[in-house]
Amino acid sequence: MNNYRHILLIIALTTFGCASLPTGPHGPPVANTVRNELGRMAVRAASKPPVSLTAELDNKGKAAGKTAAAAGIGWLGGTFEAAGQTGEPFSAALILAMGLVTAPLVATGGAIYGATIADTDEAIAAGNKVLEDALDFAPARFTHSLQTAMNDNLPVPYAFVPADMANEDLAELGFDSVMDLRMGIVQSQPSDNQFEVNFSSQNRVVVTALTDGRVLVSRHYDWQTANRSVSSWARNNGEVLLADMDQRFNRISMKIADEFFVAPAIRVQGLKPMSRGWGRRGKIDDLVPQFAWTALDGASGTPDADVSYELMIFTKKNAPDAGLRLQTMNYISPEPLQACESYRWKIRAHYQSFYVPATSAWSPTYRFKTPCE
Repeated sequence: MNNYRHILLIIALTTFGCASLPTGPHGPPVANTVRNELGRMAVRAASKPPVSLTAELDNKGKAAGKTAAAAGIGWLGGTFEAAGQTGEPFSAALILAMGLVTAPLVATGGAIYGATIADTDEAIAAGNKVLEDALDFAPARFTHSLQTAMNDNLPVPYAFVPADMANEDLAELGFDSVMDLRMGIVQSQPSDNQFEVNFSSQNRVVVTALTDGRVLVSRHYDWQTANRSVSSWARNNGEVLLADMDQRFNRISMKIADEFFVAPAIRVQGLKPMSRGWGRRGKIDDLVPQFAWTALDGASGTPDADVSYELMIFTKKNAPDAGLRLQTMNYISPEPLQACESYRWKIRAHYQSFYVPATSAWSPTYRFKTPCE
């Protein structure tokens, strides 16, 4: 039974291949020191990017021949591998025989697949013309996605402005900073099978202080599509490509809104309670340990001095509603802890973000045990 499963897997991989759509997690939040400099922010709409569409693709005839050969070779390679993995001579001979008999059939299937999915040279040229016209709408759709993600609840006053509005004009209108949507070249490139294409673009969001021209933050938000034939992307006047890009623009816009305005800027990481005999199993050798932690502002910055920290030390049966408020990143209890007791502790930060109170997420909960003697 396992041999048959192996054979079916070989058919799927060698004949049709596979594709994935990367999503990616959100990046680190923009530093709080940067957020407090945004003031009244202008969001400058994306302008039209350069477009480069490849026409160097295999047509139907070439695709059919290359796909047939690749499928046949892949099938035979898979059957030899499957035969080598079995420990029974009869089973190995049976798998090899099946591979030799069915390889022409798989090659024929690959040829049909290639001839079906590949475009003619005329279809590639016509499809690229449709796609080039459709991509004129990409900047407006990217800007619309960001307008949807940046709702009225954001903690900074902002307004969208035209792509050609100069910094001097924005400063005269009372803006303190400007966020630029910069779309890099949108290009198509051949897939591995050489008869389909995927699209990609490198996009940046750059925030500049209008008072002195400093770049406050610059981040990349790139994307790449799955593979389709040119005629498939160009279907319905390019709406297939634009709909796919809309999904990617929506995800990028949500990331921008979260990283720049929503996610807590400061993250706190606890260190082990320090004592002379910190052990591998979380035991300490005295009842007066020192607690210490680190904090990051954004990706790697240091929080301002006006950040305070809330330390909570508790047992499983006694968890307080609030912790101790401290200005330093270390603490030694003035009173000894209870002997032979399992403790837990965690830490979070309190600070001002966009000139209003903000709180970081709690750090993970850490555990240790005090000595019994």
